[in-house]
Amino acid sequence: MKILDEKGKLFGIINIIDLFVLLLVLVIVAGGIWFVSRNDNKATGPVEAYLVTIKCAELDEKVAGYLHAGDRLYYGSGFTDIEIISVRTEPAKIDVVHDDGTITVTTHPEKKDIYVTVKVNSKPDDPMLWIGQLHATVGKELVLKTQYVEVPGVITDIVKQE
Repeated sequence: MKILDEKGKLFGIINIIDLFVLLLVLVIVAGGIWFVSRNDNKATGPVEAYLVTIKCAELDEKVAGYLHAGDRLYYGSGFTDIEIISVRTEPAKIDVVHDDGTITVTTHPEKKDIYVTVKVNSKPDDPMLWIGQLHATVGKELVLKTQYVEVPGVITDIVKQE
Protein backbone atom coordinates (compact mmCIF):
# COMPACT_ATOMS: atom_id res chain seq x y z
CA MET A 1 0.00 0.00 0.00
CA LYS A 2 1.35 3.43 -1.00
CA ILE A 3 1.45 6.35 1.42
CA LEU A 4 0.09 8.71 -1.26
CA ASP A 5 -1.91 7.24 -4.15
CA GLU A 6 -2.31 8.75 -7.61
CA LYS A 7 -5.32 10.83 -6.47
CA GLY A 8 -3.25 12.48 -3.70
CA LYS A 9 -5.00 10.66 -0.88
CA LEU A 10 -3.06 9.69 2.23
CA PHE A 11 -3.24 5.86 2.59
CA GLY A 12 -6.09 6.00 0.09
CA ILE A 13 -8.39 7.52 2.74
CA ILE A 14 -8.06 11.33 2.95
CA ASN A 15 -6.62 14.05 0.78
CA ILE A 16 -3.39 15.47 2.25
CA ILE A 17 -4.65 19.08 2.07
CA ASP A 18 -7.90 18.10 3.81
CA LEU A 19 -5.80 16.46 6.56
CA PHE A 20 -3.80 19.66 7.12
CA VAL A 21 -7.00 21.75 7.31
CA LEU A 22 -8.51 19.26 9.77
CA LEU A 23 -5.38 19.38 11.98
CA LEU A 24 -5.36 23.19 11.87
CA VAL A 25 -9.00 23.31 13.00
CA LEU A 26 -8.24 20.88 15.85
CA VAL A 27 -5.28 23.00 17.02
CA ILE A 28 -7.40 26.16 16.99
CA VAL A 29 -10.21 24.46 18.94
CA ALA A 30 -7.73 23.04 21.50
CA GLY A 31 -6.11 26.48 21.91
CA GLY A 32 -9.51 28.09 22.44
CA ILE A 33 -10.44 25.53 25.09
CA TRP A 34 -7.10 26.08 26.86
CA PHE A 35 -7.52 29.88 26.75
CA VAL A 36 -11.02 29.78 28.21
CA SER A 37 -10.27 27.21 30.93
CA ARG A 38 -6.87 28.49 32.10
CA ASN A 39 -6.42 29.72 35.66
CA ASP A 40 -5.78 33.44 36.06
CA ASN A 41 -3.65 34.55 39.00
CA LYS A 42 -6.27 37.02 40.17
CA ALA A 43 -7.46 36.51 43.72
CA THR A 44 -10.82 34.76 43.69
CA GLY A 45 -12.72 33.71 46.72
CA PRO A 46 -11.82 34.97 50.18
CA VAL A 47 -9.01 37.50 50.46
CA GLU A 48 -7.17 39.20 53.28
CA ALA A 49 -6.47 42.92 53.00
CA TYR A 50 -3.17 44.48 54.02
CA LEU A 51 -2.17 48.14 54.27
CA VAL A 52 1.35 48.64 52.93
CA THR A 53 3.15 51.95 53.48
CA ILE A 54 5.71 52.99 50.87
CA LYS A 55 8.14 55.84 51.57
CA CYS A 56 9.28 57.84 48.58
CA ALA A 57 12.17 59.88 49.95
CA GLU A 58 13.39 63.38 49.16
CA LEU A 59 11.05 64.31 46.33
CA ASP A 60 9.55 67.57 45.17
CA GLU A 61 6.27 68.24 46.96
CA LYS A 62 4.54 68.55 43.57
CA VAL A 63 4.89 64.78 43.10
CA ALA A 64 2.48 64.21 45.99
CA GLY A 65 -0.11 66.26 44.11
CA TYR A 66 -0.23 63.58 41.43
CA LEU A 67 -0.93 60.76 43.91
CA HIS A 68 -4.59 60.43 44.91
CA ALA A 69 -6.63 58.03 47.03
CA GLY A 70 -8.33 55.61 44.66
CA ASP A 71 -5.51 55.56 42.09
CA ARG A 72 -4.32 52.08 41.17
CA LEU A 73 -0.72 50.98 40.86
CA TYR A 74 0.68 49.99 37.49
CA TYR A 75 2.92 46.92 37.18
CA GLY A 76 4.30 45.13 34.14
CA SER A 77 1.86 45.70 31.31
CA GLY A 78 -1.24 46.87 33.13
CA PHE A 79 -2.94 48.22 36.20
CA THR A 80 -3.18 46.04 39.30
CA ASP A 81 -5.97 45.84 41.88
CA ILE A 82 -3.67 47.59 44.39
CA GLU A 83 -5.28 50.88 45.35
CA ILE A 84 -3.86 53.97 47.02
CA ILE A 85 -5.63 54.59 50.33
CA SER A 86 -3.81 57.70 51.57
CA VAL A 87 -0.92 60.05 50.79
CA ARG A 88 0.92 62.23 53.31
CA THR A 89 4.09 64.31 53.19
CA GLU A 90 6.71 65.20 55.77
CA PRO A 91 9.79 67.39 55.47
CA ALA A 92 12.68 65.26 54.20
CA LYS A 93 15.39 64.58 56.75
CA ILE A 94 18.95 64.77 55.47
CA ASP A 95 22.39 64.24 56.98
CA VAL A 96 24.62 67.33 57.10
CA VAL A 97 28.38 66.87 57.51
CA HIS A 98 30.06 69.81 59.25
CA ASP A 99 33.67 70.99 58.84
CA ASP A 100 34.68 69.36 62.13
CA GLY A 101 33.42 65.95 60.88
CA THR A 102 30.26 65.80 62.95
CA ILE A 103 27.01 64.78 61.33
CA THR A 104 23.62 66.23 62.19
CA VAL A 105 20.18 65.41 60.89
CA THR A 106 18.15 68.34 59.66
CA THR A 107 15.12 68.91 57.45
CA HIS A 108 15.59 69.78 53.81
CA PRO A 109 14.21 73.24 52.96
CA GLU A 110 12.39 72.05 49.82
CA LYS A 111 12.30 68.25 49.50
CA LYS A 112 9.58 66.10 51.06
CA ASP A 113 9.26 62.46 52.07
CA ILE A 114 6.02 61.13 50.61
CA TYR A 115 4.30 58.26 52.42
CA VAL A 116 1.82 56.34 50.28
CA THR A 117 -0.44 53.74 51.90
CA VAL A 118 -1.85 51.14 49.52
CA LYS A 119 -4.34 48.32 50.01
CA VAL A 120 -3.07 44.91 48.88
CA ASN A 121 -5.35 41.86 48.73
CA SER A 122 -3.87 38.42 49.30
CA LYS A 123 -5.22 34.87 49.35
CA PRO A 124 -5.37 33.55 52.92
CA ASP A 125 -3.33 30.46 52.01
CA ASP A 126 -0.54 32.43 50.30
CA PRO A 127 2.41 32.84 52.69
CA MET A 128 3.76 35.87 50.76
CA LEU A 129 2.23 39.26 50.08
CA TRP A 130 2.62 40.36 46.45
CA ILE A 131 2.77 43.72 44.70
CA GLY A 132 2.75 42.74 41.04
CA GLN A 133 5.45 40.06 40.94
CA LEU A 134 7.41 41.49 43.87
CA HIS A 135 7.34 40.07 47.39
CA ALA A 136 6.06 42.86 49.62
CA THR A 137 8.42 42.86 52.60
CA VAL A 138 9.55 45.71 54.84
CA GLY A 139 12.73 47.21 53.42
CA LYS A 140 11.95 46.10 49.85
CA GLU A 141 12.77 48.73 47.24
CA LEU A 142 10.26 49.13 44.43
CA VAL A 143 9.05 51.60 41.85
CA LEU A 144 5.72 53.22 42.72
CA LYS A 145 4.00 53.72 39.38
CA THR A 146 0.55 55.09 38.65
CA GLN A 147 -0.97 56.72 35.59
CA TYR A 148 0.94 59.96 36.27
CA VAL A 149 3.83 59.13 38.63
CA GLU A 150 6.82 56.80 38.60
CA VAL A 151 9.12 57.21 41.62
CA PRO A 152 11.40 54.95 43.68
CA GLY A 153 10.22 53.91 47.10
CA VAL A 154 10.82 51.50 49.96
CA ILE A 155 8.24 49.56 51.97
CA THR A 156 8.29 50.79 55.57
CA ASP A 157 5.23 49.14 57.11
CA ILE A 158 2.78 46.28 56.54
CA VAL A 159 -0.38 45.94 58.64
CA LYS A 160 -3.19 43.41 58.23
CA GLN A 161 -6.47 45.26 57.83
CA GLU A 162 -9.19 44.05 60.19
